[in-house]
Amino acid sequence: MIYIARLLALLLVLFLPRAAIADPPGAPLGRVERMFSDRAGQELRLFGRDLFDGAGVAEGPALGAVGDDYRLGPGDELSLLLRGQAARTSRHRIGADGLLLIDDLRPIQAAGRPLGEVRAELEAAVAASHVQTQAFLSLLSMRRVGVLVLGQVARPGRVSLPAFATPLDALIAAGGVLPDGSLRSIRLVRPGGEGAGLDLYDLLTRGEGAAADLLSDGVRLIVPPLGPTVAVAGSVKRPGIYELPPGPVSGTGPDDTADLLTLAGGALRPGRDRSSLLRLSPEGLEKPLPVSAGSPVTLRDGDLLIHAPDGGARVGSVSLWGAVAEPGGRVLAEGMRLADLVDRDMLLPDAWLPMAVLLRRTAAGGAPQMRALDLSALLAGREAEPARDGDRLVVLSAADIGFLRSRSVLALLSQQPPDPLHLAECAGLASLAAALSADPDGVLAAGPLARASSGVEGPPLPCPPLFQGVDGDLLPFLLHQSVFMRRGVLRPGPYPLAGPMALSALAPMAGGNFAGKGNVAPGQVADAVGDGVLLSGPVRQPGLRSVGEEGLSLRALLSGAGAPLPDAYGLAGLLERADSAASGRRPSLFAPAEVVEGRFDLRLRDGDRVTLFRHDEVMAVEGDKLDPVDPLDPALRALLSERMVALRGGVVRPGEYPVAGPLPLPLLLRAAGGVKPEGDPSRLELLPPPPGPRGEGDGDSRAVVPREITGGVAAVDMIPPGAALRVALRQRPQERRGVLLAGEVAEPGIYDIAPGETLSMLLRRAGGLTGEAYPAGVIFTRESARLAEEEGLRRNARELDRQLSQMLGGKNPPDPARVELVRALAADLRGATALGRITVEANPEVLGERPELDIPLQPGDRVHIPKRPLTVTVSGEVLAPASLLFDPEKETMDYLREAGGLTRFADDDRIFVIQPNGAAQPLESGWLDHDVAAVLPGSMIVVPRDAEPFEWLPLTQSITTILSQIAFSAAAIAAISE
Repeated sequence: MIYIARLLALLLVLFLPRAAIADPPGAPLGRVERMFSDRAGQELRLFGRDLFDGAGVAEGPALGAVGDDYRLGPGDELSLLLRGQAARTSRHRIGADGLLLIDDLRPIQAAGRPLGEVRAELEAAVAASHVQTQAFLSLLSMRRVGVLVLGQVARPGRVSLPAFATPLDALIAAGGVLPDGSLRSIRLVRPGGEGAGLDLYDLLTRGEGAAADLLSDGVRLIVPPLGPTVAVAGSVKRPGIYELPPGPVSGTGPDDTADLLTLAGGALRPGRDRSSLLRLSPEGLEKPLPVSAGSPVTLRDGDLLIHAPDGGARVGSVSLWGAVAEPGGRVLAEGMRLADLVDRDMLLPDAWLPMAVLLRRTAAGGAPQMRALDLSALLAGREAEPARDGDRLVVLSAADIGFLRSRSVLALLSQQPPDPLHLAECAGLASLAAALSADPDGVLAAGPLARASSGVEGPPLPCPPLFQGVDGDLLPFLLHQSVFMRRGVLRPGPYPLAGPMALSALAPMAGGNFAGKGNVAPGQVADAVGDGVLLSGPVRQPGLRSVGEEGLSLRALLSGAGAPLPDAYGLAGLLERADSAASGRRPSLFAPAEVVEGRFDLRLRDGDRVTLFRHDEVMAVEGDKLDPVDPLDPALRALLSERMVALRGGVVRPGEYPVAGPLPLPLLLRAAGGVKPEGDPSRLELLPPPPGPRGEGDGDSRAVVPREITGGVAAVDMIPPGAALRVALRQRPQERRGVLLAGEVAEPGIYDIAPGETLSMLLRRAGGLTGEAYPAGVIFTRESARLAEEEGLRRNARELDRQLSQMLGGKNPPDPARVELVRALAADLRGATALGRITVEANPEVLGERPELDIPLQPGDRVHIPKRPLTVTVSGEVLAPASLLFDPEKETMDYLREAGGLTRFADDDRIFVIQPNGAAQPLESGWLDHDVAAVLPGSMIVVPRDAEPFEWLPLTQSITTILSQIAFSAAAIAAISE
């Protein structure tokens, strides 16, 4: 069955229709589109080309929507309903001569006439020839027209369309106009040779024109190559490539630059413009021509209009942007100061107080002037500079400042080649790269910040929105105003300031701590005194702490801002200290709980690293239960694994706990959650660590024996690493005693069982079986049986792998395709989930006569009594696997015959029947010539696959057994789902 499923999946992939795996939408640029896009610096598409993207041919409206103005023609089919003295229904098709022929009525000329007019004439004819008879005429089906589409289309040829089709529908049916085809010079030739021009721009711009007219049969559409084109790019609503009109009679343009701008939807921002027209000269050179709205320029083939509207500046206003709650413009009041623009309540929590940026318009126009302002001084009201019209104040955020120390910015400062992708995504990086290239000997390219950036690798931070748009020039300005914090801080890099600032105030913002005196100014490189002590892990404020002149102790470090969080592990922390002799760091362990409680302290040095762990991180190293995503370093994990104390018995969280050294008993019990209610606090047993170089024992060679701790949990004994502590239990732990009884019993549900209770006792407690119960199909599952079955499947998979390895190492290795089949089978066995079904007897009458069949129950058992089934299932290697209607007169051969008989892959020597209770009964050899016991309802007849492909592997019988086990579980699961 597994191989059949794999074969079906392969056939589906091989014969999947091409439409289901078509290429995703989004056609590549055409030659004209690519040429204009390269010249404009942005992607430009031909106007109107998306008209044919993903469109289908409309089949016309529903017949009920056809109005009386629809003009009939040859091929239209009409329905006539007569009611009254003459009652009949008939269908009539308009002939090639245009006549509508109806029995008992004169012929009616219908072609070319509206449906309403023909209906009125027909009603009059019926009234004249039939007394008291009403006529109802309706359109049953519309004729189709044939149109020949030629030229620059995807699928030239004849297309068949509904009578309501237009030239646009014909073009869509032909696959649409190609990128090198014209949309404006299409020729429409009617029968008889009468031709007319077709301009799709009329339909695209005004929603009218010949492209929306109805087609007639025999029309030809001819799409010529693309004509002269122009393009518009920049700040317009609809940038693109536009085809010039075929002649002066066209009213859609564009004829000059003003028409082109109108056709492109106009400027994004009305106002003054700085547009230029790029025109190709006969020599192939591109020359810019100034263009203004008052003096438009006549267009030529190949012209490219770049529109850059200025739009002017806002008058009588100032604006506030960045890390504020309500960014935007403000009315410029008389006597308004810059300090009036912002207050502390409107700032976001991550606003950068040492500096804000003022962008002020210059009298000559152009780029605004940038100035650094102290935001703290603005908030305190110490800045009295008046605001000017058009001022823009930008408040920086933590993300903006953090990007200055990012990997991409520091790489540019240290003269590393830029990543083109980063420059394209971030305007600030592009502006910084341009500034460094323009002034290679300047402050940024060769100053202190550039030298300090060498060797510092920042984090890979994304470009903030502030530096992605027109404010990209802010990035070089902020670096000019920055102090580079280098040594003694957790986050080295540039930090912008408005002016000189105390190093003791700036260092904490960089993750450091400097208690000395002294100021730093923009353009300088600052190092905190000493390397400090780095505190990390689950503490309130991780970071660097300065040792200072008075020194720093471990207890002082873990207090105040460095206090451990509730999820911190208290029995082991890590202290790493520089070891000059070993040119590295020497790790040692300490107990944070003892430090916080005042029983242990240590004087720290510059360069020390103190790391606390979360409880779940440390417990991931417990015994063999290693977390697959272990957050700890392997060397640290090995260090903790060597210093374990095992807590067992009546504690809330039993397990193995890493410890820094001998710890008091109460501290260990608190780490394990204390004693459980069923634990005995007066009875504690300690197994000392074994003697030896790793243990804490005294090296005595005598056997280690457990001893009882005097005083119970109140004792203050020191428990060394390697010991095992057990809290005794007052009573046996309560185990699960519930059994699930479901299906056709009077009272299904979960029942608690008494020791020694059997299945018949449980059925009596549940009120017995219902009248529809089928005890022969009982499904009885047990957890221990499920685990044993799964282990058997895994064992068989390992045996398959072993024998396959032997075969592959032999002189004549098997065929690779067969090797893959065996490996796939082994993988399926490893992933199979067993059910744990046990064959039991559930008929109360049988259990009363034969009590030895009454199975004792265990906690966790699941019993399902199904309804009596009406089918017998045939599966495996038969032509039509199915569930067949049960018939007591049928034998096994009858069911196999109804399933189409055996396939040529069937192993007819190993056919077996799975009984409703789960028992499997193989058919005897020569079963076709002998009678067998009748098949019960709910049984499954399994025809296994012949193991011939594995004849080279001495595991044929085992494979058959494995497949039988899988089929056995499948039958049981199917019975439960019913």
